[in-house]
Amino acid sequence: MNAARTLKLVPLVLATCLLASGAWLVQGALKQLALERADAAQLRQRLDSARQMMPEVQRREQLVRSLQNVQSQVDRMGFDPARWGERRLRRPAGPATRVEASQFLADLDRGGDRTIFVADEFDLAVVSADAGLFQSPGLDDKGLTLGASGTLYFPATDAAAPPSRKLP
Repeated sequence: MNAARTLKLVPLVLATCLLASGAWLVQGALKQLALERADAAQLRQRLDSARQMMPEVQRREQLVRSLQNVQSQVDRMGFDPARWGERRLRRPAGPATRVEASQFLADLDRGGDRTIFVADEFDLAVVSADAGLFQSPGLDDKGLTLGASGTLYFPATDAAAPPSRKLP
């Protein structure tokens, strides 16, 4: 009877061992699944963050391309900072006649395309409500307001000299 009982218990022990090892494997797989889901959630969050940053990255890439384009144009035109001088100009905002404004603008352009005026501030406006900058002044014209400050760049090693006349 012991032999018959042992014979019946062997499959039961084997089935129990298989069941226990299967449960152990399933428990490990469930833990791995939970870890994988957490990793997937982190990756989704990173992907969303990267997608949100893409417009800024594209804007910066466009800026870099633009700067490289400007640099290549500057190199082609031969702008060497060591060969250029600069003069700070400042005309406080205040009343001016059209002749004074015209003379001021002509003085800025005296060097032609060999000089560059980079304005920090520039203000040119009519005082009269009915007047316009590009119209002939009327009898009741009250003049203009003119103000400017900036840097005038000019070739330092060239015959084109900076404006020698003091700007008003």
